[in-house]
Amino acid sequence: MRRVLLGLLLGGLIAATTSTAAVAERGSVADDSGGAPAVIDITKLTVKNRDVRVLMQVQVRDLQDRGRFQFYYWGPGGQPPAHSALVVVRLKDGEPVASFWKCGREDCDRTECDELLVEWDQDADVVSVSLRQDCFPRPHSDPDAPAPAVGRFFAYGLIGDHQDGTHLLTLDRG
Repeated sequence: MRRVLLGLLLGGLIAATTSTAAVAERGSVADDSGGAPAVIDITKLTVKNRDVRVLMQVQVRDLQDRGRFQFYYWGPGGQPPAHSALVVVRLKDGEPVASFWKCGREDCDRTECDELLVEWDQDADVVSVSLRQDCFPRPHSDPDAPAPAVGRFFAYGLIGDHQDGTHLLTLDRG
């Protein structure tokens, strides 16, 4: 949990300094290679923010069977926002395993997300997650509210004390 919260704080720093305007439902942001150990060195984040599902994918310089990747989906306001989602992916016994977290400004709770899909493809050097928009946490005052019209996305790779993060990508839902 401490690492999850550390990621949220680091994400807030990234979001505060590297935001782009929402102009489409899909997009990508490149990251310089060599900023971290090759097994977690993210070189590109690609996101498709569709009406029903969100697909987030990272390209990794030399993906192996170690490390952990964290995919962040933030709503449009706040740093960190009042509501956000986090998917943590790792390998367990050679198979990708994902945990889903609903987060507030100061804490995250592990919960279920139906139809959460994850892929760890070492041959293509890609880790991806796909989740339904209805997994995104809603305000307590309006639990039937739609997913945010604009989402902010970023990712981290972690191994030991090393980490690598992407710039923030802001996309319309569509």
